[in-house]
Amino acid sequence: MTGKSNDARVKNRNKACMIEYGESVVCVDPSLSILDLIGKKYTMMIIGVIGNSGDRKNFNEILNDIPFSSSTIISRRLKDLQRSGLVEKTNGTGRISYRLTKLGWSVREALHPLLRQMETGP
Repeated sequence: MTGKSNDARVKNRNKACMIEYGESVVCVDPSLSILDLIGKKYTMMIIGVIGNSGDRKNFNEILNDIPFSSSTIISRRLKDLQRSGLVEKTNGTGRISYRLTKLGWSVREALHPLLRQMETGP
């Protein structure tokens, strides 16, 4: 690949990573890891179940609230959500539970209009 075509690809990359909305421009790159996680099986349901409870849920409550899920995949998603900063694991009064972080609540709230649109269709 020549330097010239590589420069064009970098320029096009810069165009692709930006979303313009009116006067505002947002870079997509910082959100890609969280968007990837949200697209994985059961992630949205876990965010919903924890958020619907108002504060926190233990592992078995989350597992039981998500039909046809397995303990392995729920455990994996909870670890992914913790690494991403959306969920935190707490140990209060000898009981381990999970709750949404401030970022987790923000993402959950931001997803609501998108989910509502998908529910009502075009």
